[in-house]
Amino acid sequence: MIDERLDTATLLRHALDAIQGARDVEAVRLLKTVLEREPDNLHAQYLLAIQHAQLGLFERAEERLRALLTVVPEFVVARFQLAQLLVMRGTAKDAREWLQPVLVQADPLGAYARGLLAAAEGDRDCATIEAALRLPQPVPVLAEDMRRLCGQLRDSAAA
Repeated sequence: MIDERLDTATLLRHALDAIQGARDVEAVRLLKTVLEREPDNLHAQYLLAIQHAQLGLFERAEERLRALLTVVPEFVVARFQLAQLLVMRGTAKDAREWLQPVLVQADPLGAYARGLLAAAEGDRDCATIEAALRLPQPVPVLAEDMRRLCGQLRDSAAA
């Protein structure tokens, strides 16, 4: 049960703790509580979309990310996450459009975007993503996602 006295910032912190602790159901419950209180909370909307993807609710995650990007098209990380979801689901035809603003970045996110685009275009060897993994990683969770994606791409190529 969620303590109704907790403010939004505290609920978001608890949700992030639950996400980091792989307590996905708890994180979803906390994020939904935030959105009941503040339906326009973009941070909670984004995190809930990512949690839906984590739980295998890909259509729901895609819907949430697309809706979020309608409101905030410059949300680069959400663009990247949507493109990643599309590539992982095998529906990568519009991944390029979503990745366009991210491709020019010099940081690992830009390198991962270039790797995702290569994967969307049929590259299953992950060379671009693996090169990005050798860069300093400011977001370790994202690096782990990219390692997992490489494994999935290689598995699909071997099948």
